[in-house]
Amino acid sequence: MKKFFKHLVKALLAAIRFAMVFLSEAVRLLASSAQTKPADDELNNSFRGGAMNHRTGKFDDGSDPAGWYERD
Repeated sequence: MKKFFKHLVKALLAAIRFAMVFLSEAVRLLASSAQTKPADDELNNSFRGGAMNHRTGKFDDGSDPAGWYERD
C-alpha cells in the first residue's frame, strides 16, 4: 500500500509539472505573437487628425493620389 501512494504522488507531481510547462509554453507562444503597434500606424494618424480618405476609410495627410477626400 505504501508503494502505491509513492507511485501516486510521483504520477501527480509529473502531471502537475506537465501542466505547468504546457501553460507556460502556451503563454509564451501567445505573448510572442501579440502586436504591440497598430497596423499602418492607424492610432497615430487618428491623433494627428488630417483629411479623411474615403477610399481607405482612414485619416491621412491628404497625399494619396488615388484617394478621395470629399464625399460625392
